[in-house]
Amino acid sequence: MVLFHTALLTESERKPYNIMKIASLTQTALAAITLAMTTSSSHAAGGSYFYTLTNDTREGKNAVLGYTRADDGTLTPLAGNPFLTGGTGIDNDTHGKLGPNDNDTPLALSEDGKRLFAVNTHSNTIAVLDIQDDGSLKPVKGSPFDSHGVAPNSLSVRGGTLLASNRNEDYHQMESLRTANASYVSFAIEADGALRFVSKVDIEGFNKPTQIHISQTNAKLAFGCDFQVDADFDGEGKRSFLAGTEARVQGQIHVLRVGEDSSLTEVGRHQMPETNKDFIYKGSKGVPSLPLGIWSHPSKPLLYAGLVTRNELGVFHFDAEGNLHFVTSVPNSGQDICWALPNKAGTRLYTVNNLPRTDDTKQPDTAATVTTYDIAGDKAEKPVEIHRLQLPHSGGTFVNNRNFSQPDSTAFQCTLDPKGKFLYVICQRINQTDENKGEEGNFIHVLKLDAEGQPSTVVQSRPLGPDGVPFRSRPEGAVALDR
Repeated sequence: MVLFHTALLTESERKPYNIMKIASLTQTALAAITLAMTTSSSHAAGGSYFYTLTNDTREGKNAVLGYTRADDGTLTPLAGNPFLTGGTGIDNDTHGKLGPNDNDTPLALSEDGKRLFAVNTHSNTIAVLDIQDDGSLKPVKGSPFDSHGVAPNSLSVRGGTLLASNRNEDYHQMESLRTANASYVSFAIEADGALRFVSKVDIEGFNKPTQIHISQTNAKLAFGCDFQVDADFDGEGKRSFLAGTEARVQGQIHVLRVGEDSSLTEVGRHQMPETNKDFIYKGSKGVPSLPLGIWSHPSKPLLYAGLVTRNELGVFHFDAEGNLHFVTSVPNSGQDICWALPNKAGTRLYTVNNLPRTDDTKQPDTAATVTTYDIAGDKAEKPVEIHRLQLPHSGGTFVNNRNFSQPDSTAFQCTLDPKGKFLYVICQRINQTDENKGEEGNFIHVLKLDAEGQPSTVVQSRPLGPDGVPFRSRPEGAVALDR
């Protein structure tokens, strides 16, 4: 997400295998072991994988990239990449325009780790792929499936239910963008992986969803997050109003009930509390407090929200009926807090901060950052920031559609590996206009967590161009799996 406003590290060398004595093995067995070792990472035999979505804007070329994850967190492409999804990604060919790429969880994993779900945003479809024993992907029969809306951008899975948000903000589907509603949609996942449409909740007032998320503590509840900024902040009208002629700055959180039959109904809708009534942006007062990314606590009935226009992390409590109550907000030292992700133990929460914080005169940022919060015990309801890491920056800067300078590459989605040792962050090439002659910007950064759960070391910054992501596309989504 880009609202207001990474020295590229070399790829970590992979440690070779050390075969000492295998005297007792037959020649055939030795050959088989040698072949396995030369075609997979040191942890691949155990089935450690990572997936991201190319979001390829070429017709029918959208795909998932798969990688093996080594013990040191580094990534090696799977044989067979890329794995086509049967659709097309979204072409956000603008100066960092807000909206279309502001989303989390465009990839989702089934609870049993056997299937991967992916959005084809421009094609208005959802792909379902079976994960093979070697980590490769195979589309299920009938994939991809109609998303029953325009521009699907976020997914959430629990048991036999898949939820999706249709953002309806694809500038290459302009008629739908200006006349149709965005929506939250539910599907039943059949035994063979096919998606059967069940229900839809339309979103009124041209709000645009960024994320759909099923509660980790109550599978009967889900939350949807809306966020839209389409306004001419500088008054010149040159790089805004792409979605219409009327300025809109708005957002809200929906509470949704998930039925046993995978049906979806709305039970509540909540505006964000105003935490800074004197907030002024670029001389314009009145930009409201807005949510962007959401995620629930793994064991407590708490929902976290990145209040992006306030650089704050919001905390909400919900009960079994879905009543949502604001608890508090805490500051974030980064700029443009976007996506939030707690670990499985419920002790740490990580946020991706989309832009550099430049108002620190002593040590201003030059790139996006990742913030770590302590949420252990009572701190779950009032998180305490304990660390912030600046990500590697791959290039220069440009003037965006709000007429201020920002980096050419900036951070979006992230995920933790299942053991909680590494944090994977996706960065996108933001300026997709013809004025950008550089081809860098699309990366996966692998961050190693220290004993305190803080991402203290960048162990790999992997450019995605050589892996199959065209520089005109903006890769998205991050999923890590141990089989």
